[in-house]
Amino acid sequence: MKEEFSFRFQVKKVDEAHDGNESRHVHVLAKVFDQEKELIHEGMYRVKFNEIGIFPFPADIAGQVQSKALQRLLMVELKRYIKPQRKFLTPGEYKPVW
Repeated sequence: MKEEFSFRFQVKKVDEAHDGNESRHVHVLAKVFDQEKELIHEGMYRVKFNEIGIFPFPADIAGQVQSKALQRLLMVELKRYIKPQRKFLTPGEYKPVW
């Protein structure tokens, strides 16, 4: 049986990466829920993005999530969450939305 998860993300902070590629680091609060809508994981993750792509930090995810399947899924979902917002993410602190 395939286990299904739902995700809630919230941008907390955006920083300049100062790497010469005009990259930015986004600090994202993630909540993972199971099929019964029970919270199974909550954590803060960094995601780097620039013109080339979107890159979640694997060490952040591996350090907090034990399940390999959930690690891969979280990486994909973080990229999917950041992609439509890239143009609008400017450096600074962000207010909670939920």
